This record gives sequence, C-alpha cells and structure tokens, in this order.
Amino acid sequence: MNKLIILIAVLTILGCNENNVEENSSKNESGIVTSRIANEGSKYIISDFESAGLKKPKSLKADAIDKKTGEAITPKALEVHLGFFKSSLGPKDVEVRLYESHADALTHGVPTAEKTISTVVAFTNALIETTSAESTTTTAGFGAYIVTGNSIIICQSQIEVCDELLEGLDN
Repeated sequence: MNKLIILIAVLTILGCNENNVEENSSKNESGIVTSRIANEGSKYIISDFESAGLKKPKSLKADAIDKKTGEAITPKALEVHLGFFKSSLGPKDVEVRLYESHADALTHGVPTAEKTISTVVAFTNALIETTSAESTTTTAGFGAYIVTGNSIIICQSQIEVCDELLEGLDN
C-alpha cells in the first residue's frame, strides 16, 4: 500500500508545473510543509552546495546497507554528504544526496528521504515525551526535504532551512 501511495505521489509530482512551488509542496497532518520539488532540469555537484553556503560537508557512504534489513539506505545515490548551513534560524544540519538524474532522485530518493524524516520525527517525539517531566530541552532532527534537480536536500527542523540553501543554488 505504501509503495502505491509513493508511486501516485511521484507521478503526480512529475505531472506538475516545475515553476509552481506551492503545487509541488507536501504538508504533514499539522499543515506544515515537509517537502518540495524544484528545478527538474538542474544537475548539481557537491561544490554547488558549498558555493551556496553548505559548510564542512563530510562524505558518507552512498552504498551503506541497513544492518537490520539488509536494504540499501540510500539506493541509487551516487554521493551522500552531511554538513551544516548557517540559516536565518541558526546553524542547521543538512544532508545532500546526489543522484544520476531528477527521475532517480524522485523514484529512489523520495522514499528514503520520507523514511529519514518520519524516523527522526518519531524518535524526537518519543524523546520529548519521556523527558518533558524533567524539563529537558527538545532535540530537533531532520524535518523536511527538497528534491532539486538530481539531488535531495534534507534539512534539520523545517523546510525554510532547505529553502534558504536552495536560494543560494539559484544565484
């Protein structure tokens, strides 16, 4: 059932006008934008993100395997980098996944990006519930992503962090 929903979402996104950002955005049940599709025809390399403001990108294993399931964590990704970006919301962690094409980013990257943000949200919510009685501060994990060209930008906290990095790519 999940694969069918993802397939329908991808087909719907592919049919949308790439210049209409609102039509290419997805919201969670609280109405918060958690994903966006942009710049279908663009092709990026990691230095493009560094020029846009990504700091200290560390290369991660693109072909890493989940030890529990034996499945690829980022299937078909050519490169995966983790760095930080000084957004208007402060410094935030950002993961950039590079693919051969926009179609690969949508087909293979979106499901794993969705899994990344849903796993972190579930973990963060559980952490908040167990520590709130002790008045511990909350932790923010990856909360949003943008598919842009052949890449996926996964950002800490919220979509605005991804938007600001994307603006740097467009300049």
